Amino acid sequence: MRHHFLIGTGSLIAVCMASALQAQVDSVALHFASTITKEAMMDHLRVIASDAFLGRDTGKEGQKMAAAYLKERFQEAGIPPVEAADPNSIEEGYFQPFDVIERRSGTISIAHGADTFRYGKELFYFQEQLTETRSIEELTYVPANAKLDAALLKGGIVLLDAGQFGDGLGALGAVRTRVEQLQTAGVGTVLVGMEGLPQLIGHFHLSGSQMRLADQEPRTSSNQGVQLILLDRTVMDGLLGRNTMNKLGRRKKVSSVPVSFDLWVQRAEQRLTAENVLAFIEGTDKKDEVVILTAHYDHVGVKEGVVYNGADDDGTGTVAMIGIANAFAQAKAAGHGPRRSVLVMPVSGEEKGLLGSRYYSDHPVFPLENTVADINIDMIGRRDSAHATSAPYIYVIGSDRLSSALHVVNEHANEVYTQLVLDYTYNAEDDPNRFYYRSDHYNFARKGVPSVFFFSGVHEDYHQPGDDVEKIDPDLLHQRTLLAFHVAWILANQDERIQVDKPLKP
Repeated sequence: MRHHFLIGTGSLIAVCMASALQAQVDSVALHFASTITKEAMMDHLRVIASDAFLGRDTGKEGQKMAAAYLKERFQEAGIPPVEAADPNSIEEGYFQPFDVIERRSGTISIAHGADTFRYGKELFYFQEQLTETRSIEELTYVPANAKLDAALLKGGIVLLDAGQFGDGLGALGAVRTRVEQLQTAGVGTVLVGMEGLPQLIGHFHLSGSQMRLADQEPRTSSNQGVQLILLDRTVMDGLLGRNTMNKLGRRKKVSSVPVSFDLWVQRAEQRLTAENVLAFIEGTDKKDEVVILTAHYDHVGVKEGVVYNGADDDGTGTVAMIGIANAFAQAKAAGHGPRRSVLVMPVSGEEKGLLGSRYYSDHPVFPLENTVADINIDMIGRRDSAHATSAPYIYVIGSDRLSSALHVVNEHANEVYTQLVLDYTYNAEDDPNRFYYRSDHYNFARKGVPSVFFFSGVHEDYHQPGDDVEKIDPDLLHQRTLLAFHVAWILANQDERIQVDKPLKP
């Protein structure tokens, strides 16, 4: 699917760039692209995604092992340590360390009589906002289309029925919108009854802990957002009385519901250090401008003795970083640029809330105003159900959000070098999955840096112990990595830097 641009100033630049790029094949780029092989990437993946690396949990032993492995590969490629303006911002020239506070997940549960409903089983939440145990004696039921009265709702605990917003996971986008409206009305806690939640939890990121950057203030009662808690409908029947949810569903107005249960909160925290890994290939005549490539090398660790290897998520992006860094290093050694500097940066902490990329974007080693673009890879080794029998494809997210020219470069690189089917489904601004906001490119985009995210979609092993090397398609991994390389090569070597010509949106 192609996007068509109205001819404004920025779009005219994009059209001119498209004309300049048309039919140009760079034989030098092709030569160094050939150094990126599927065999080498799969060899690296068998190490990175092995049980020995313990699921690469942020700040833990496995993540440290992966960081050391990446550093060794970059050293073998002849990439020297980074010489940063602030030497305190990096460690040994290859690591950007950052401290995190880990809080054990599952510290919010619901106690009702002799029953206790726990995180990851009968209930789920995306962030923990509550700071103390509360006894609940009343809920405020809010139908999906009911008008909100702030005077009636403020300070209350709201109950929603997810079935009124859609089916299964598709309901969550509309639920989130409603929750934002409720927050504006002064609501602090929202319970959502959801049919079949235990089966749906497998699609969520279920980690053993929650983390925040140590230099971010913890949420308190004065600055916290809404505590959203999803509850299985059978749990709601237990809390409200059998069939009460069905009866409430027939109501059109906001109404109160008497209940008796506790929201139970426990705390357990520790301070850890994680690392982003830096492979910096200095440019030539435009070296002060930087093209960044990112992929997260952390995963979710070990749960109940089972290693979650994360071969696709995001071992595939990690090994792509090794191949791309090596290709640019070989090009530089042979006297072929790059003209702009290239920072290949595997980041950590993505699974805990995009923490490593957040830290870099808030504490950049190289000025963000000199950062041309971020090319981000997160899961490129498999097929999703929508493309089970399709031609080789890749989802492209964000390429046109800030820069028409970045979109043009990406389409040109694909047309000339890789011929993948470019699927823009998840680039839609109303995408209920909100993938644009869920990987590391977003921390650059929020700062105004043009960013593109390559993704092959969610599969049945997403955040499950079955995400193993044996299920990776080496040919697709290779082809998708080549697209990222060629986009980076063009951005690093073309005469004009791409420009931001779209407004920054939250």
